[in-house]
Amino acid sequence: MLCFSLLSCGAFSQEKVKFMDFNYITTSLEEETLYNTKTPYILLYFYNPECEDCTKIKKELSKNKELKELIEKGVVEVLAILPDVDKEYWLDKKKFIPKTWKNCWIENDKPIIQNYLKTLPTFYVLDEEKYVFLSPNATDLINWIKQKHSENNNN
Repeated sequence: MLCFSLLSCGAFSQEKVKFMDFNYITTSLEEETLYNTKTPYILLYFYNPECEDCTKIKKELSKNKELKELIEKGVVEVLAILPDVDKEYWLDKKKFIPKTWKNCWIENDKPIIQNYLKTLPTFYVLDEEKYVFLSPNATDLINWIKQKHSENNNN
């Protein structure tokens, strides 16, 4: 099981890189794919419920009124992914994730772990076409949410 103490990995993405498509299962046991997610932005949140930093940022994000509004308006979808665990463990920890977020489990997550995860928590913000728009640290993520909220309210 992955769990690291660093709060973030990466910075603003400099080149357009498309995030790999993957199948995931939601807590309602429906199978979906990343590429079928149809919102302007997707926030991928890779976490472990036993990770102190994961818990800290999850609490901060779940209380963030701007993020809640962006989710309600269909501007952002949050996919919370618990990597490198079996399905039973993931289901047992489903209360960790807010109900407005999509709680996801990936059966074969090894390619994602190898290609995208250096630490937990890890965030990726994807645009509509699933290009990595941002791979922020926690502070940059909160700033991006505020910016998107402001843009959305000015349109």
